[in-house]
Parts: sequence; structure tokens; C-alpha cells
Amino acid sequence: MSTLASAALALPPASRRVVRRPDARRLRPRGVSARVRASRDDPDASSSPETTPTTATRRATLATALALLAAPRAALADDAAAAPAAAAAAAVSAAAAAAPPRIVVVGATGQTGALVVDALRRRGGAASVVAAVRSAEKARKLGVDRGGVELLPDFDVTADAATLAERLGGGGAAAPDVLIIATGFVPGNPFKMAAAARAVDNEGVVHLVDAAKRAGVRRVVLISSILVDGRAMGAEDSPGFKITNAFGGVLDEKLVGERALEGSGLEWVIVRPAGLRADSPKTPLVATPGNVMASGEVSRALVADVMAEAAFAKDAAGKIVEIAEAGTFAPGYEPENVARYQVGKDRSKWFPARE
Repeated sequence: MSTLASAALALPPASRRVVRRPDARRLRPRGVSARVRASRDDPDASSSPETTPTTATRRATLATALALLAAPRAALADDAAAAPAAAAAAAVSAAAAAAPPRIVVVGATGQTGALVVDALRRRGGAASVVAAVRSAEKARKLGVDRGGVELLPDFDVTADAATLAERLGGGGAAAPDVLIIATGFVPGNPFKMAAAARAVDNEGVVHLVDAAKRAGVRRVVLISSILVDGRAMGAEDSPGFKITNAFGGVLDEKLVGERALEGSGLEWVIVRPAGLRADSPKTPLVATPGNVMASGEVSRALVADVMAEAAFAKDAAGKIVEIAEAGTFAPGYEPENVARYQVGKDRSKWFPARE
């Protein structure tokens, strides 16, 4: 039963009046009766051809109306068909955004690299951590794989870029979001130090940067050293530059690696620590822009914390940060106005802007 019918039945009896149809003859204007009578004899006499739609016209009008009705329905059908695909794409994007970043640490069995893995592990589920190592056996003995850290064995930084890119995932699902390069040559045979420094700190970094681009890595964090650009600083005659660069010209080799990263088109962060110590931090962190420090010391654990933070911090992108601990600078080689660079545990100040 219709709503109107129900409403009518709900009216009280007095309201149910019978509405009589008016007598058509009383309402008919003069002259109409003749035309009505004529129309009974000739159906076409009541209207002229100009005002009466023909059957073909009615059909054309009906077809147009149906087409107009069908058009939005077709559009709705297309939208309905596209909706599942759009929803699926949105779900994939949301899942990707919600998933923790995949971070690969190269050189994870080294003294600093292992501490970087520890620093990332302490962040819990903030990242999916992968340790790229040459020897899985050594990594397990050192406990690098603790806490769900994945091992990427047989990873040799002296390999070519194509091989390294394939090991990193080649742009597939396993490709990292962030690559942390915590490598550095270990001084040994004095007659082979130059070749070793070039292979690891120069060519090795260049190949890793190229591999990162091929694999679809978003950000690269590189450990380097203060005084790498000592010649541009006018510090090439400083004790720190002379002594450090005596080991196979390592500062010059590191500079080549830095330049390759800066010009790669990737997001990058370069961390330049002062002289490395194995003990825990003793004094507050000092962080300056590039080409400021010419001396100093810093705990490897503190370096690892800065490296791990560089993997996440948005304001770190495109910056070079030099770090040391307060009070460790050599006389005459302390940064000017060093107090303004003392940042301690305030991570928001760990990556100062270039001056």
C-alpha cells in the first residue's frame, strides 16, 4: 500500500469527502464542441501537423531519453568496476607506508658497523635490519644476527656495481630503503695500504653508490672522516691531516667516495667522525657542518647512534655532519665558538645546516 493511501485511511471519517469530477461540458469553451465532434469522425482534425508529434518523433525522443538515462548508469558501472582496483592500489600504498623501512648495513662485522646494527636493533620494530657481511660465520660469532637481524652473506664491497646491485635486491621487493655504508680499509702491510684504501674507501664506495641507484635505494648514509676535505679547508699541514693521510692517502680516497655520493641524485647523509675510540662516550656530543673540525675524538658507540639517526631523520638529508666529544680537541685546533655546536643528546640538533 502506498504512503498516500495509508495517510488517507488514517483520516477521520468526516475528512473522507468524495471529490466529484467536474462536468466537462460546463468547462468546455465555445467552439470546442464542434471540433470534438469533428475529431470523432477524423482523428487528425483536432490537431495540426505542426503541433502533433508523429510516431517517428516519439520514438526518437524516447531513444534520446533512454540514452541519457543509460549514460550515467554506464559511467557508474565503469566506476564500480574501477573501484576494486583503486581500493587494492590504495591498500598496497597504505601497507607500504605502514611497513618499517628496510635498512641494510654494509660492513656490519666491523667495529663501528656492528655498533650501528646494535643502535638500529634498539629501536625495536622501527626498521627491518639487514647486515651485509662477507662472512656469515663471523657475523654469527659476533652476534650480529641477534634480535631478528637478517644476514646478507658473501657481500664484498670490492665487487662491481652490477653484482652489488643484484645482491641488494635489484629493485625488487627485497631492495632496501636505506643503505648505511660503514666500511673503511684496515691498515696493514705498508706497501699495500694505498691499494687497499683505494679499493675500499674510493672504488668500493663508488660501486656501492652506483649499486644503490640500480637497486632503487632511497637514502644512503656514509661514514667518512673529518679532514677528508682538508686541502680545501687549508688544513693539509695540520697534524691530523698529515698523520691520517699517511695511511695510504686514505683521506683523499674517501673524498672521491663522498663526491660520488653527493652527485648521485640519491638522498644522502655523510657522517665525518673525529678520531675513533672504543670506549663509551664521556662528554657531550659536538656536531658541526662540514669542513669545520680539524681534531678531536669520539666514541664509536656515539658515531653509531648518529649513523642510525641519519637513516631516519628528515632534516639530515643532503648534509655533512662532523662529530666529536666536547673537550677532546687538540690545542689550537678547536672549532671557533665550539660551545654553539655542543648538542649533547638533542637529536634535533645533530644535523646542523651548512654555513
